[in-house]
Amino acid sequence: PTGAMGGKPRLEFLRGWIGIAIVNARERPAVAMSFAVGAAAVLPAACAAVTIAFFIFVVFFAALSFPIGVTTAVWWVSTRVLVRHKTSDSEIKIAEPSAKPEAVPAADPRRGAVARRELPVDVDDDARALATPRPHDPLSTTMTTMSAEDLSTTLTSAGLSDGEQDDEANDPTACLTHRGLDLREIPFNFLPNLASLRRVRVLDLGGNELSQLPGLELLAGTLQHLRLSRNWFAAVPPEVKELKALRELDMSRNFVRNTEDALPVAALAKLEHLRVLDFRYNRKLFKQETVDALRTKIPQAEVVKVTVSFPAPEGSFVGSRPSDRDATTLRAQLEPWSTLALRRRLVEDFGEPPTDPETTQRPEVMARLLELYEEEGGAAGRRAVRVSGTPVSVGARDALLAELREWSARRKKGAKGHQQERPSISAESYMIIRSPTDFEAKLGAGSRKARLAADKFAKYAKLWELAEAALREVDPAFADSFTALAVTHGFRGSPHIDKQNIGPFYGLALGDFPAGSGGVCVECDARTVAVVDTREKLGKVDGRFPHWVAPYREGSERYSLIYYQTMGEPTPITTAVFGADAQLAALDEE
Repeated sequence: PTGAMGGKPRLEFLRGWIGIAIVNARERPAVAMSFAVGAAAVLPAACAAVTIAFFIFVVFFAALSFPIGVTTAVWWVSTRVLVRHKTSDSEIKIAEPSAKPEAVPAADPRRGAVARRELPVDVDDDARALATPRPHDPLSTTMTTMSAEDLSTTLTSAGLSDGEQDDEANDPTACLTHRGLDLREIPFNFLPNLASLRRVRVLDLGGNELSQLPGLELLAGTLQHLRLSRNWFAAVPPEVKELKALRELDMSRNFVRNTEDALPVAALAKLEHLRVLDFRYNRKLFKQETVDALRTKIPQAEVVKVTVSFPAPEGSFVGSRPSDRDATTLRAQLEPWSTLALRRRLVEDFGEPPTDPETTQRPEVMARLLELYEEEGGAAGRRAVRVSGTPVSVGARDALLAELREWSARRKKGAKGHQQERPSISAESYMIIRSPTDFEAKLGAGSRKARLAADKFAKYAKLWELAEAALREVDPAFADSFTALAVTHGFRGSPHIDKQNIGPFYGLALGDFPAGSGGVCVECDARTVAVVDTREKLGKVDGRFPHWVAPYREGSERYSLIYYQTMGEPTPITTAVFGADAQLAALDEE
């Protein structure tokens, strides 16, 4: 057995080595003496070297530790003394109610402007500072009280009785706003400090860039009205389900999706005091079925607000798509515009008062606009500007027309492929060819769509090359940058806006259709339409304005090529048609 210190074998081994050393010293005394003298001479030097190295290490460590220590001390003092003093509960300033309500002027009409409030003369300096809009201080938990007007709007929208509104108004310190400060996150001590007040019932954090609210559940005991409009929320904050006293939830103008996680209907249904739900202007919440589900599953909610665009209100549109509309009518030419653009036109171009989106829907806006146009002569009353594109050489257009006719003949014989790739447009044939710039980057990722686009490009390579050569005669730079080519046969009317385009497009029309017809019409402004002659010419138009094809003789032949861009750096929108500055300027002078 072996002992704790290594056992007998190790001890015998050590004794053996010592014995050998003693024997060697006796037999060779000169060598032993030399070794002893050498060791005695080296030992002091070794000790000195170790001492110096240790001293250098101590000095270096001290030099490195001093600035770190000073920095740490400064940080500790600033966070434990200065910031604590600034944001302690005792220092949270809440404006006391004044004897007279604030006088709030009309809001600045400029978008995003904040109107300056004129406060009563008897309001003290602290309250005056609190009610004045100020830049965001991420360390500040100071809040502003709501104005009397904002408070009244909040309480009324929550469905409170007059008596309940009076009770709330008597304690405006419970109604706080931190609005329009471009906050992307809430300071860590903000909500805990509010919770310590134990009386915050209305909290307005609208007009910021918030996407989450950790700690909101701390206000569960008192918070009744939560306003989070105009933020970046993709979902209702999960903490909302803990707000058992909540009466009003305003999530308008956010990015809430219609999924179980983003819109937790079951959790909201458990908030028995909830009376108002506002989800207006969330782009993913647009169906009537969403409204019906909220009303059915949250029966206690007396007011449910959602901006419904599907199905559209009766009378919103004539026809379900551009191909269903008569492009010669003014109504069809205006349909591509959004309801917001039509509202703006009523105000800016016809001097009408602004319409309320809550009470005046698209059918009423369109009807009023058509009435005003009719007073000016309707569609015929709009000014027409005729613009001629840049001619393409005879050789280029003849080669293209021959290839287009062959393409059409192959399709009529039953060749495989999509006959109409854009069903919303009225055309006998419509085909889109993507450029290599569009699909090559996606091929490496194994995209099936990219593979199909590459196969189509290879199949119609000759048509692409001829089309590109024709464009290069007119605009070499655009010939290098366009990312898609639309090839059509028999395109008619179909007023529309190309929402995926990132800039203007070039159009070229070929065939035996009569000269002076079949041009590209584009709306330049509320009272001006340009008609671009693209017959055997390349015309440049911005498809982000409403545009359509002018009538041409039935039974005649009309092919068109549209060169456009959907990838790259977007081009700013400037004018609807290019090459018509002189004509438009002359009309403006008239």
